[in-house]
Amino acid sequence: MIVHSVLTHHPAAVADGMVAFLSTLGPDVKFCLAYGGTEEEFEKIRFSAKFFLNDPSLRGRIEEQNFASWLTSTVAWCKQSGLRPELVHFTENDHLPLRADYWRELERASIRSDTDFLGKWCMDRTNTNEQFYLHYRDHEQLRHHLASVSVHSDKRTIWGALADGMLFRWAALESLTRINLDVPCFTEILIPSTLHHLGFTLADFDAYSSIYRFVRHRPAWEITDVSELVSQGAWCCHPFKCIAQLNDLYQLVPGQ
Repeated sequence: MIVHSVLTHHPAAVADGMVAFLSTLGPDVKFCLAYGGTEEEFEKIRFSAKFFLNDPSLRGRIEEQNFASWLTSTVAWCKQSGLRPELVHFTENDHLPLRADYWRELERASIRSDTDFLGKWCMDRTNTNEQFYLHYRDHEQLRHHLASVSVHSDKRTIWGALADGMLFRWAALESLTRINLDVPCFTEILIPSTLHHLGFTLADFDAYSSIYRFVRHRPAWEITDVSELVSQGAWCCHPFKCIAQLNDLYQLVPGQ
């Protein structure tokens, strides 16, 4: 079984429309909705498998966001729902599956990799000139956090991965959420680095699947781009920012 947790801050009608699209495209997937918008809009969402995230970092600059509350709340929802999934997938609202077998390819990639975590651009950033590594390599709180949980002799290793599209095996995710992740560090460094130091294995999606070929930081995809991607058989795209065109995009996707 796979659980797919979607993070959004969009108005209730948009959130409900997105979950309806995903549920139709992947009827065997268990979806939950993590809401980072206003409490007023949260109450309007009709989809019942939802939870409100009150973490102020989610409403700030992207470089300051910590997705720990999203991960922890998703695990709590799974347990309350009596679920112990094999895999848990996390995507932001601008990540859009474009094929009905998207989730099956996630499972295949996990099997091929035989690792506990897969992420886009997931790699050891130590001794590189990657921007976030350079920013955090001497970050006292992060170094203390990693050293306090590390099973490795080298406690200064730093990993990174795109925050969108993270795929966890249940044991890794559940273990991660049992420790204190209240560290002022960007998710794209904190989550994979902590997993590594806990002793879990990590890998880059692109080494095992083409599923994230059209996942990128920027620029955002346009509706005309997505039409072409669908015709090419693309698995998904990120980021798609134009919420006014979401319904048009949904109509482009086969298998509904």
